[in-house]
Amino acid sequence: MVATPPTHHVSAAISLYALAHALAHFNAISALDRIDNSLRNAPKHAQFACVFRESRLPVDIRNQMDNLRLVGVTSQAKTLYDPLSQESRNDPYPAYERLRTRAPVYYCEPRNVWVLSRYEDVRAALRDWERFTSAKGLEIGDFVGFFGKGDFVQMDPPEHDDVRRIFAPRFANRAMSHYEPIVTTLAEQLVSEFPREGVVDIAGAFTQRLPLLTICQMLGIADSDVPWVVKSFIDMMKRNAGENMPSDHAHKLRSELVAFFNEQVELRINQDGFDDLQSDIAHAIQSGIIDRSHIPGVCLMLMHAGLETTSTLLGNIVHAIANKVIDSRELMDEQGELRNSALEEFLRFDAPIQWLSRVTTVDVTIHETTIPEGSRVLLLYASANRDPDVFPNPDVLDIGREGSRHLAFGEGIHFCLGMPLAKLETRIGIRSLLRKHQTITANGRPTRFPSLVGRGYDHLPVRLSPAEH
Repeated sequence: MVATPPTHHVSAAISLYALAHALAHFNAISALDRIDNSLRNAPKHAQFACVFRESRLPVDIRNQMDNLRLVGVTSQAKTLYDPLSQESRNDPYPAYERLRTRAPVYYCEPRNVWVLSRYEDVRAALRDWERFTSAKGLEIGDFVGFFGKGDFVQMDPPEHDDVRRIFAPRFANRAMSHYEPIVTTLAEQLVSEFPREGVVDIAGAFTQRLPLLTICQMLGIADSDVPWVVKSFIDMMKRNAGENMPSDHAHKLRSELVAFFNEQVELRINQDGFDDLQSDIAHAIQSGIIDRSHIPGVCLMLMHAGLETTSTLLGNIVHAIANKVIDSRELMDEQGELRNSALEEFLRFDAPIQWLSRVTTVDVTIHETTIPEGSRVLLLYASANRDPDVFPNPDVLDIGREGSRHLAFGEGIHFCLGMPLAKLETRIGIRSLLRKHQTITANGRPTRFPSLVGRGYDHLPVRLSPAEH
């Protein structure tokens, strides 16, 4: 039981918020930040009155204080965080900090979603698939279930385990020795297409293409079909800020890709001699593990898994090098390989997948706030990875950071199946690029890939200069 705070401290807290409201005419968020800082340094019973949605004050007083936090002169000041906003796409980290500090269990009314932002809360939800189900989709709005029935990351056990088991051998650590020469050949071929010295859009020419070409090979897609598949998939995945449903063009591209994959898997059902991911799907259909209705979801999910994490990670590393955030020589070890600590730190610092969602199967109470059954809950991986209670100096990119426990690949039964491949592609990609082009500098303004959950680059213009041998 929590004791009721002395009246004079409650009054002082309310007075501070009244002052914050007055200051909101000048800068709502900044004013509230200053008040929060003051209360953090106050006695515990005074701090008691500032906890967002956790106060034991009478409901009418608590609601007034909540409103003071959210009322400002602009619509942006009314919501602490909106996952579909342009602000979230440009730089979501200030909002993440506000959420962790003020509202660790936050309800975003415009999107009808709850949001968890602290490391321990996000990790606990990821591990608790029985109360936080994936079976009702991982995004928000009408993007939920867009790939289709076979998307096993949107399943719960036992179906999830059965489908995941089909592909697990090809993504296991022990399988990476088979893929290393394939990825190396692809990376060196792409780098060889660059001018010896000059300007290149490294996103379109390298960071997107390398992982997509790799997954196309693993799927067994013919070389003649690869350019169309790659372009169609990238265009299908583009989503503008504020959109909560796929465009007509995205639906059209999905239909074309689904028809293609249906035909390819059917070919493997009727003919022997294939050894690829699509033949694994064909064998699973023949053995009754899945049926033909799973083909669209599982193929599109594999394409997506092959693109987003690796493309974003590669782009973030190249962007840091090009903008002198990090010296490329510090990234590599004595053998010319990307340091593991550097790779892990880039994953933590700017998570390729910023968030995914779950739906509660029962009422769930966290920090004295109850999330109702049937609610969609955003799990902010990227915010969790900046939690100062877990990572000292979380807003500093420290490539020497050891023992990182980041959540960039998720946690629990849905831990990223493709993690070994993503790390292999990143190591080989950076190594191949820096061996030929030691100097990489920014050459124009980059643009982010239009995505709700990813934080990669669509365009990343850089100037390349040859390495000295």
